[in-house]
Amino acid sequence: MNLVKFSPYRTVNQNLADQVLNNFLRNDYHEDYLKHHALRPATNIFETDNEFKVEILLPGYKKEDVQMAYHENVLTVKVELPENKEEKKQEYRYERREFSVYNFERKFRIPKTVDSDNISASFENGVLVIELPKKAEALPKPPVEIKIN
Repeated sequence: MNLVKFSPYRTVNQNLADQVLNNFLRNDYHEDYLKHHALRPATNIFETDNEFKVEILLPGYKKEDVQMAYHENVLTVKVELPENKEEKKQEYRYERREFSVYNFERKFRIPKTVDSDNISASFENGVLVIELPKKAEALPKPPVEIKIN
């Protein structure tokens, strides 16, 4: 009788690799991937002395598609598009499909220093820019000179 080395990790990794390659070769791979995985659009967040700014990359969307809400220091950006039934009835099928628009919801915890009444947003060239101004109390103050008596 011969002994064979058994490595359960090799088997699991090999099965995973086979599954990924087999799924990728299917025409509907990207559609399934988008439905079953939480995708988030690319986001930049930065701070200046006067405000925070959030930039979200949303190519292929219109500003009417985007819904935003602010409640209890949480900013929610959401897109819920209706399913397009006409596209599925077309007589051609994709040989390769790499881009698509998809639904998502993204939440950001906002510091209490933000003036929630003056939050503004703009949408241009597929980029959503959200400006979150700081409250006057949170703005940096110049140093005060103290005289010694």
